Amino acid sequence: MNRLTLLALVFVIPAEAQAQWRLDRFMISTWGAPTDAESAKAFADAGFNTVMAKVEHLDLLRPYGIRAIVMDGSPELAAKMKDDPVVWGWYVRDEPPEDAFAATGEVVAQYHAADPNHPAYVNLMAWMNLERYYELVKPRFLSYDYYQWWWGPHNYCWRLEAHREAALKHNQDLICWVESNADPRWEWGKEGATYLPDNQAKLRQSVYLAMAYGVRGIQWFTSGLAFERGEPSERTLNAAGRDIKVLNHEMAALGPILLQLRSLDVVHTAPVPDHTRPVPGDLWVQPRNRNLTLGLFEGPGRQRYVFVVNRAIDRTQPVNLAFPAGVHVLERFDVATKAWRPVELRDGARGVTATRFALKPGDGALLRAR
Repeated sequence: MNRLTLLALVFVIPAEAQAQWRLDRFMISTWGAPTDAESAKAFADAGFNTVMAKVEHLDLLRPYGIRAIVMDGSPELAAKMKDDPVVWGWYVRDEPPEDAFAATGEVVAQYHAADPNHPAYVNLMAWMNLERYYELVKPRFLSYDYYQWWWGPHNYCWRLEAHREAALKHNQDLICWVESNADPRWEWGKEGATYLPDNQAKLRQSVYLAMAYGVRGIQWFTSGLAFERGEPSERTLNAAGRDIKVLNHEMAALGPILLQLRSLDVVHTAPVPDHTRPVPGDLWVQPRNRNLTLGLFEGPGRQRYVFVVNRAIDRTQPVNLAFPAGVHVLERFDVATKAWRPVELRDGARGVTATRFALKPGDGALLRAR
């Protein structure tokens, strides 16, 4: 029995836990919301499909199919709006400390009793006790924040690792927050905060690593860092916002596929990030380059998928992949055309099939093999 089979068996969930709320589309969200018709169009054009809005602004979202995490709701309102398609869920709390888990869980239970169709929204800080959280809060999904370009990239994969494991254990969707601008001076309120030359590469790496870890939603913190300031409402994207728009549309293209896949494992080439795993020697795909992350997935019909990410944010690098057991057909998903394109295979050493392509800084590629 190989390692992937063992990992799959670890996460077998009892039958009574299977019927749970699940995402029906990849979540592309932000902290913030439009407050007039013009800004609603701007949010939609930027690729956001979920926002954190007040009840008075919900009708602005309807023409664009944007859903709301309702910020000023109540269990009574949730009962009335449980069939309303504009509702994503009901905001309860952001970053509760552990001593507030029990009280938070009481409010979550009230919302879930009132509205069986939508989740109560709670987001965690990245280092909380996840088992205690599940025990006391009983969420319908797992959301957390860790802003690697503000707080330090050395913990980013580690936090993805821990939250992926918890979400799989509880058979739930995982979503996470990413900072809207990579300059840490925005976080700490320091003078000189600006748009960094490598902003897109940094944000791209955060997003693509998260997707390789099976994340099914990205939340940007905040919309205020993505739109020009000084306007009556958020209407015009700034440079960071234009980077986010590109990534939002790429996520929207990949999302329908990712929702069909089951995360099996995530492994890394050297230098292996802290508290993560190297590529095992018996894996069906063997990378030959440094600074790569491989997310392994299984799709419908047990088809094999691998999400390859270039962790380097300062250079485009070649990706050399070998397939020791042989692969007959390899395809790469093209986010621009939303189509699968064949990848040329060649004979490698000792009869092994192999392929080679390049990934720009922080970029990823979703491949499927048979």
